[in-house]
Amino acid sequence: MKNTLNFINADDIFFHMSDGGLLLLSYKGEEIGRVAVVRMFPFQYEEEYIALRYENYSRHDKENEIGILRSLSQLSKPQAQLVREELQKRYFIPDILSVYDVKEEFGHTTWQTDTTAGKREFTVTDMGTNVRNLGNNRIMLTDVYGNRYYIPDITKTDDKAQKILEIWI
Repeated sequence: MKNTLNFINADDIFFHMSDGGLLLLSYKGEEIGRVAVVRMFPFQYEEEYIALRYENYSRHDKENEIGILRSLSQLSKPQAQLVREELQKRYFIPDILSVYDVKEEFGHTTWQTDTTAGKREFTVTDMGTNVRNLGNNRIMLTDVYGNRYYIPDITKTDDKAQKILEIWI
């Protein structure tokens, strides 16, 4: 395991799409293939410190991480746009605008909400694991399917939601 950060020079990489719509990468002239782009600090830096990782986990001869791109601004506009689109897919996290109802039953909470992606009803189990306090009154909820929902300010939710969340944060 490496103990150093590998910052990638933007001139050494080229992103392109497969016929099936997968993000592919060439790095230093070598075709890497499918690549995952991951924000290292997803709430602080949306376009900085982007980790590039192998999607082919069967490669035992390489580390999982290829390296870190300091900023999308280092890329050409078309290249940066490809990465932005991939990040939007990975980090689709609607904000919860309002909470209509929260029902707690048998260790599950069912939330009826209005989000930036429309009305959503979802169920959260194991609140101790699937409710994360991000500091500054911000909360992340993960439902039973792995979908994430973001509350930018818990103090702006209804009293019932606040009481339930206060138990778990």
